Formats: sequence, structure tokens, C-alpha cells
Amino acid sequence: MGYKSYKVGKDFEGQIIDYYADRGYFVLKIPTVIQGTVFDIIVIKGGSALCIECKHTNSAKLNFVGSGLAKKEDEITHFVKKTNTNIYFYIKSEKLNGIYWTTYGRSWELLKKQGYLDLEKDCFKAII
Repeated sequence: MGYKSYKVGKDFEGQIIDYYADRGYFVLKIPTVIQGTVFDIIVIKGGSALCIECKHTNSAKLNFVGSGLAKKEDEITHFVKKTNTNIYFYIKSEKLNGIYWTTYGRSWELLKKQGYLDLEKDCFKAII
């Protein structure tokens, strides 16, 4: 991953962090240096928590292999099954100029089967 891609990804994570922090959530960014991290951010409020994985794409699709999700397949699947906790995927698309979201439970099998998620068909438009 080049520096520009890295910076865009970090800026997007910051946008998600700010969104939830501004709404009174406790927000924890999991450090990237920790190997085997399953998701990027956890937000907690009112006894509930959301586990969030942030992705960035220049297209209208999120590719399973190109996004890095394929490399984390074992960790993600183990986490979801072991904890019975969903992971929210937030995807920023430069082509569509927007942010989309879905969950592991809703999209994981489709993502693996077709090799990508069509953001406009397989995800929801985020209001962020």
C-alpha cells in the first residue's frame, strides 16, 4: 500500500471516529501495529458496542481480495462465530463520492461468492 492510500484510509477512519465521538460514544481505535486485528474501531454507548472495519475504494465495488478482507477471513469469521457479534463494514467510495455500510452477517457469503460487493446494490448508503 502506498503512502497516499494509507493516508486516505487513516483520514477515513478519523472521519468515522469523529462521527461517533461527536454523538457521545466512547471510541477506541485499535492500533494498526497489532497483528491479527479483526476490525479497526470499536464504539460503545448505552451498554452496546459496534465493531467497525473501515475500507476505502476508488471504484463502486469493494473487492474481497483487493480490500484485504480475504487476508483476514479466518480472524473475522472466528471472531463473529466465537463472540456472536457482528462487524460493521464502512466503505468510502471515491467513484460514488459517498460512504456505504453493510455487516458481516448480511454480506460475507455474497462477498466471497461473487468476489466483491456492489456498493449501490449490496450495501446501504451511510448518512455521515
